[in-house]
Amino acid sequence: MRGIVRVCSCLIVALVAACSDVVDSHGSREISVADIYSMATARTTPIKEDLILRGYISANDIKGEFQRCFILSDGTCGLKVEVDMADIESVLPFGAMVTISCSGLYIGREGSSVTLGVKPTDIYCVDRIPEDRLFKYITISDSGCTKPPPAVVSISDIDEGDILRYVSVENLMLVDEERRLSWCDKDAEGNHILTLRHFTDGENSIAIATAPTAVYCEEEVPWYSVTCVGVVDIYDGEVALRLSNHQISPIN
Repeated sequence: MRGIVRVCSCLIVALVAACSDVVDSHGSREISVADIYSMATARTTPIKEDLILRGYISANDIKGEFQRCFILSDGTCGLKVEVDMADIESVLPFGAMVTISCSGLYIGREGSSVTLGVKPTDIYCVDRIPEDRLFKYITISDSGCTKPPPAVVSISDIDEGDILRYVSVENLMLVDEERRLSWCDKDAEGNHILTLRHFTDGENSIAIATAPTAVYCEEEVPWYSVTCVGVVDIYDGEVALRLSNHQISPIN
């Protein structure tokens, strides 16, 4: 199964690559998210070339799952873009196609995760793009490559190499030990905390991580068979899935 998924992924990458290495009328060279990964050779890497990146927003703060960032996907990989503003959904809505002018931005790498932002001023590998400079770098566009769907995968297909990839996982069932629990636990002071809930497909298991800012954090986790769509992430060394726009649906 993993071989089939990887072959399909390579075909998608090839299709996206056909949309990259293109020079537009302004002399900018179009690249892919995979190209950004190959450029991330240090913890912080400045982008000095006139490059543009096109993709769609596969996760943001529409349901509170991600804060002050969005995930850009183009069918090759996923890229976290750090933005210093609340309510990103109001200006860069979920599913929108966007173009990023990369010159002057910085690439950050933390393990398998790659981030785009501005020059760091503190301990982080990049800083967030200031709200008043957001549209200097990012514009909404309906042109460019066709929006790719999430990659349909099974739990056994997912590993650390898929971090920030936009995926759909079918036939998931909450483990018995966590039935009747809400998406987020509370700490001693009664505040919701980031929580991992564990799902199985009968052979393998995966955690779904939910931020305390998610609007559904108090809802009970579905205990029936579901399909989940989101972004692969990692917490304390454990590969997990983060729902995107609360995309979880029952399987009849």
